[in-house]
Amino acid sequence: MIKSWKPQELSISYHQFTVFQKDSAPPVMDWTDEAIEKGYAAADGAISFEAQRNTKAFILLRLNSSETVNSYEKKVTVPFHVTENGIEIESIMSKRLSFDLPKGDYQLTCWTVPAEKSDLHADTYIIDAVSV
Repeated sequence: MIKSWKPQELSISYHQFTVFQKDSAPPVMDWTDEAIEKGYAAADGAISFEAQRNTKAFILLRLNSSETVNSYEKKVTVPFHVTENGIEIESIMSKRLSFDLPKGDYQLTCWTVPAEKSDLHADTYIIDAVSV
């Protein structure tokens, strides 16, 4: 299955946003020096990705997409397991975004595209979920 969800706006705070299981609370992340160097922190079935700025940004989720991302500043890939159907994404002081990503194992790649290189004219985080 290949799918791309419509970009959704998210207000980034504390230079991070978290991907976690649907209908659960995101865990508090421990941003160690190692996590900061890698660009992500992981805990309890969730992943927090580093954001470049505290600003309004767009989140674009794609499932098994073969489209390339040419103009990015940073790329981070991590394993992720969806326990039920769906994930949610939020930043600390933002609304929660919901996506119906099917249950399963994935490699999540987060591409950081700065506003000046984004077609949406705002910082954009493209998250590619590839089934494994």
